[in-house]
Parts: sequence; structure tokens; C-alpha cells
Amino acid sequence: MPESYWEKVSGKNIPSSLDLYPIIHNYLQEDDEILDIGCGSGKISLELASLGYSVTGIDINSEAIRLAETAARSPGLNQKTGGKAEFKVENASSLSFHDSSFDFAVMQAFLTSVPDPKERSRIIKEVFRVLKPGAYLYLVEFGQNWHLKLYRKRYLHDFSITKEEGSFLARDPETGETEFIAHHFTEKELVFLLTDCRFEIDYFRVKELETRTGNKILGFVIIAQKL
Repeated sequence: MPESYWEKVSGKNIPSSLDLYPIIHNYLQEDDEILDIGCGSGKISLELASLGYSVTGIDINSEAIRLAETAARSPGLNQKTGGKAEFKVENASSLSFHDSSFDFAVMQAFLTSVPDPKERSRIIKEVFRVLKPGAYLYLVEFGQNWHLKLYRKRYLHDFSITKEEGSFLARDPETGETEFIAHHFTEKELVFLLTDCRFEIDYFRVKELETRTGNKILGFVIIAQKL
């Protein structure tokens, strides 16, 4: 299998534009073992660890994982007793963890970077597998913003290449060269992606999200439960 963009890109260039939404704290329990999928250099994992949670962050990019491990050793992390963050290089579609290993999973603007719909389904099925019964998945994703001229133009112009509505070529802002295919979701698309993989939607809200380039667009904050 050829090396993907996300495996070879510099770890410090992996986007991390989103903060956690407060709703997550309505679902997290004190002793939860959390899986952070597509953790990049560890921003969200380290934030959760600093609040006292035990977090395992995974990413396909080995440099990003090294950066996260270095940050986790920082004396300024200010973790509460029991809080910890560990990191592993993993492919989200074939996780090495045993069934029912985690109490909670976090996935922020990760699926947008997966251009293959079948791969997205495999990833959600893997998340389902490694979560305990009754556990939750916190998912945040960018929505299709057809009302914005910039994105409407991108969706239409790049469709002949991406072959999927809502997908477009993400380009280097300086060189204009294509970096990867990004995908924006419809509400229906995300709901069926989760429910087809046997999750039940418990919380679903439309929110304004910020992209890696600073654009403000609409997206979705979802909490789904493994029943």
C-alpha cells in the first residue's frame, strides 16, 4: 500500500484547529479510559490528561506521535493525580487494541481527511469494536457549506476528481499544490455512518467550526453511544 499524505507530512503540520465542546464533560466519567483517534501532536489528549483522565492517543504519523510523547513529558502539563497520556502509531481502520478496551472515544475533524467512504465505515466499526458496551463516541466533523461561495465552488470544481459530493482538493495555501482530498459531510451522511455501524445518536448539534486555514464554517458536534 502506498504511503499516504498523513503518514509523510511533517507532524507539526497536522491540523488541530478545534477545541473540545463543553458537552463532552456531561458524558465523561472520572475513571474513563479514553481513546483519541487521529490525535496529531496530542493537543486534545494532553488537555484531557491534564483534567485527570487516562488517554491513549493514536495517529498514523510517527513524527506527530513523537511530538506528542515529548509534550506529555513536559513538567508544565499540570496533570491531576491519575491523569496520563500515552501515544501510539496506529492505523484507525485496523486498531491493535482488544475488544471493549475503552470507555470513551474522541474523534475531532478526523474523518474529513479520509477520502474513501468504505474506509470511513471501517474506522467507525473499529471504534465500535474497541469501545465497551454503553460507551460513547464524541465526534466533531465539518458539514457541507453549499451556501458559502468558496466551498460551493470547490465542491463543484473538484467533483470530477473526487467523485463524491462534498469532497474537494485541499491545497497548500502558499504553493497551490494539492495536499489531500478533504470531505465535508451532510447530517444524513453522518447519522447513517454511525447508525449503520450500530451506534445510537444521543446528542447532535450544528455548530460553527474553524478550519485549518481559519475559515468559519458550519459543522456537527455528535455524541453517539455503543448499545
